[in-house]
Amino acid sequence: MEAEVERKQTVSVSSHELVQKENTNFKRQVAVKARIVDLVGGSWTQENGFGILETNYGEKVGRARLLATVVGKFVSEDGKYIGLTLDDGTETIRVKMWDNFVLVENIKEGDVVDLIGKVRTYNEEIYIVPEIVYKVENPNLELLRKLEIIKKLRELGVTETAPKGENDDTRKKILEVIGSSKDGVTYNKLMEIKAGKGVVEKIVDDLLSGGLCYEPTPGTIKKI
Repeated sequence: MEAEVERKQTVSVSSHELVQKENTNFKRQVAVKARIVDLVGGSWTQENGFGILETNYGEKVGRARLLATVVGKFVSEDGKYIGLTLDDGTETIRVKMWDNFVLVENIKEGDVVDLIGKVRTYNEEIYIVPEIVYKVENPNLELLRKLEIIKKLRELGVTETAPKGENDDTRKKILEVIGSSKDGVTYNKLMEIKAGKGVVEKIVDDLLSGGLCYEPTPGTIKKI
């Protein structure tokens, strides 16, 4: 049933994609590092006569850069369409392809990818048409990307609410682990601490921005 729906969308969306205007005279848009939840929760608007996504906090995103896990891969029976479903821990989004399949020929479910693509919409669904897809081998990159986005959101004045009942104990554990080594600890080590989604990343960012810790080398946290 799901495959049948995908096949129908292959025809209709492909035709729609051809008529979605793209301003080729403008300078190529910068790929914005984003969370999936901000894309799918955004709204489609017009800028200079062309469609573009605007997040709930006002950021315009024509091209996005996502770091997420592939939780689904669909290939149509005729081989003319491939769809991926990505999950970054905040939400899921679909990636749709009608050509250039070589980008994902070696990508499978469970892989973590760093993807750059155009943000598109059809039938009120926000999706991505990929331009570049890298398979991520270094798990530290996931946390680094989350910290980059948290920093960006703070600069944009967006505040994040941490999960209740977890921060105090988790913060204490993180400081204990960091303080246990005079050379600092890696992000991977900190991620071994059992906590809710995003809790460790948020606390580490607070420690860095608050001046309690710093990064002597990329991917390593050390107490001041």
